[in-house]
Amino acid sequence: MAFTCCHQALCGPGSIGSTLATRRGTVETFGQAARRLRGGMSLREAARRAHLDSGHLSRVEADKRPPTPLIAQALDGVYEAGGELFSLVEAHGEPWELDHGIWRPKDSELLAAAVLTTTPKAENALTLAHQWLIAEPPQVTATRAGRRIGVAQVQEVEKRVHQLRKLDDYVGGQDTHAMVTTELAATTALLRDAAYTEEIGKRLLAAIGELAQVAGWVTSDAGHHAEAERYYLVGMRAAHAGGDVAGAANNLSSLAYQVANVGDAREAVTLAKSAYAGARSAATATTKALLAERVAWAEAQIGDATAAERALGTVEEQYEHRQPADDPIWVYWLDEGEIDIMAGRVWTQLQRPLRAVPILERATAGYSDETGRETALYMTWLAESLLQANEVERAAEAATRALRLSGKAGSSRVSERLRLLRAKLAKFPGVPEVDAFEGEANASA
Repeated sequence: MAFTCCHQALCGPGSIGSTLATRRGTVETFGQAARRLRGGMSLREAARRAHLDSGHLSRVEADKRPPTPLIAQALDGVYEAGGELFSLVEAHGEPWELDHGIWRPKDSELLAAAVLTTTPKAENALTLAHQWLIAEPPQVTATRAGRRIGVAQVQEVEKRVHQLRKLDDYVGGQDTHAMVTTELAATTALLRDAAYTEEIGKRLLAAIGELAQVAGWVTSDAGHHAEAERYYLVGMRAAHAGGDVAGAANNLSSLAYQVANVGDAREAVTLAKSAYAGARSAATATTKALLAERVAWAEAQIGDATAAERALGTVEEQYEHRQPADDPIWVYWLDEGEIDIMAGRVWTQLQRPLRAVPILERATAGYSDETGRETALYMTWLAESLLQANEVERAAEAATRALRLSGKAGSSRVSERLRLLRAKLAKFPGVPEVDAFEGEANASA
């Protein structure tokens, strides 16, 4: 996963006649790609299905009018193109630049399009991260066309976001992915179509930033990493536009966590450090502890024990200075047990079982089977640290508990961890606990 392009996730229409794609070695414009995908369908019928003016669609196909993200999205739906046209607009369009720093209706349309597309090419995290660090938050346009909403409606949105976040404590991403992403699309549509004051608009953007982070988290947990990356980038932009610096940092830091797990860990270190640095002056102590945890994890993934230990020290220092009354609602889950779990995982990743095992044993003792996914996931780390300490029987017992909980976890992360554990335990045939684990794994396959 490389982050090299600018504004690919959140961009506007390209210049007229610009080349937009390469197909089998032949350069295509957007119009040529649209005509190819239309195939035998008449232009009039395509326009009718996409709710477009046929004359305008004709000019777009002739590269005489620039495609917008919403037009590309509509045509993708008609042609069942899987987001191909939208990806052409966003990958080669002009950057999404605010008009004198003001959030306009077109920006809400672009945000909505970025949320709804199915095949994004979100490879601009580093660029966005550094822009976010130096940019002044844009203001939200004061009025919108359509139904007017007030404090009561935005409070309901905020309440629903937190309910979905709490649900993620008990249900895996495979089960909640569709629910959360549908909620995100609906909330983004509200931002685009409703009328509201500037203050209400900023609160809506901040709520979308939080909801996008939840969407990214559950989508990543379901194993859809490219889609999750897009949600994190959208969430960072929306939170920043709403003046929520900590929320923007949480999205960027969450993306760093995913990249550390499935991408280039060195890029993850940069992302995680950018998130911590960007929010340092605005975030609460608890929030900074959370952001520092993700720095520690990224450092562990590249094998830098000194940097990881330093980051873990920052976690403890910040958490000691927490003021819960000042914290954003989304850090409710970070407590001493979770901090211990991360420390144990870091030391396991660094293959330091003498440090990892006592921490993980103490921490996992406080987790019940009701939190199936979290308990299963954490038990896999305890099992791995026990294996590193040559405690094979105890490792197999921990892995068996994780396996039994995995059936209701609904998490690709848990499944992947168990797959890795199974391969490690297979090196110890004949150990009764290992054979029992293998038998249960075969039965549940």
